Amino acid sequence: MSASHAPALDAIAFQLAALLEKYDQTVAAMIDTWLDMDLYREVSEQVEQVRAYSAALPQLSVHWVELLIAHAELVHSLWRLRFQEGGAQREKLDEVRARHADCVASLRGRCIRLLTRPDGAPR
Repeated sequence: MSASHAPALDAIAFQLAALLEKYDQTVAAMIDTWLDMDLYREVSEQVEQVRAYSAALPQLSVHWVELLIAHAELVHSLWRLRFQEGGAQREKLDEVRARHADCVASLRGRCIRLLTRPDGAPR
């Protein structure tokens, strides 16, 4: 990365961190109101935006893929819960939801670390 690209990459990392916060809130609303197709569509669009921002920051690729997998598992669990009654499915959803939240926090934390110098001060 050249010095001339640093401000643009910082802006992308900042936008991604902000988007992840919004995404996390939208996912929570989607879970609470499952099967609201408008929220599902909004979450899907946000995942696509996260993918686009993450593509510009290859050092986040592992964390992005972990989030993508967690997102797919979350949606799968929501569908299963919708069509299958039972406490086991609810417990599984709670586990998947917690893992998803961890992935969101991890990727967001990496974005914020990209925006700070090694001494912890903002760039």
